Amino acid sequence: MRSPLPSTPMSMSSTIVPEVTFTGPPPTPGAPLRYVVEERRRTFYVTSAGPPTRESIDRICQLADISESDSTPVTPAMSRSRPKSYVEREVFFSDTEATGRTRSPGAKGPVNLRVSNSLPNSPAPGTPRSPLSVRPRIYFYHSHDPYYGFTNFSPHAIIYKGKRYPTSEHLFQSFKFQQHRPLLAEHIRTCSERPSMALSEARRFQPEVRSDWMQKNIEAMDETLWHKFNQHEDLKQELLSTGDAELIEDSDKDSFWGVGADRKGRNELGKALERLREKLQATS
Repeated sequence: MRSPLPSTPMSMSSTIVPEVTFTGPPPTPGAPLRYVVEERRRTFYVTSAGPPTRESIDRICQLADISESDSTPVTPAMSRSRPKSYVEREVFFSDTEATGRTRSPGAKGPVNLRVSNSLPNSPAPGTPRSPLSVRPRIYFYHSHDPYYGFTNFSPHAIIYKGKRYPTSEHLFQSFKFQQHRPLLAEHIRTCSERPSMALSEARRFQPEVRSDWMQKNIEAMDETLWHKFNQHEDLKQELLSTGDAELIEDSDKDSFWGVGADRKGRNELGKALERLREKLQATS
């Protein structure tokens, strides 16, 4: 449910007013409120003892701006047009006064906010997350940005059943044909070293794709990623280093595996990577 901020004076210099979306079931009296604040190029997930005000949202945005000025400048690619791969600022919204005393809902006085630019401040895997913390996000997609290895187009070959696949895209696309059209699967594997060619060839033979593919494609992606990350230790460690961050394939062309042009896609690749990370964390 989207809701405008309370009609109190807004001190933000930006002409774009952040939009607030309340999430989850209606809160019971005294329970924390959960809401999402969407700005032009940033999203904040907030859990707070009190309702959002323009002053508190203004403060969150101001602290994020200060944090950004102390680190790598935000590039035009991080604007609304298409953001590059990057880690969103992790914001901790704490309804605790400087004395450390817990504030009751609706209490007056300053709120303490801090912004962290890096993932090391995230809780260790398996550590319960504070209800007042924000889960960081990692975007990946572009070859010249961090975490490109999380995409299926990265140059990481995979050995599967004794055969070499140039990229994980080759293996994933071959799964469309392996059971009933093994010669086509072999063609996908050997047609080119380029992952785009494997994708193109699989689309060319779309009428031959197994009939239950839409019920099996996520399972096939899970298997593909398992082999890829367990065969490349550097990728495995990079995935584990993301802690509990949300992983998002920032593709404007794919609203199933990525977020799509409207950024509301299913992000199934990101979810598959998080499932894999969970398994690796359990065994590491």
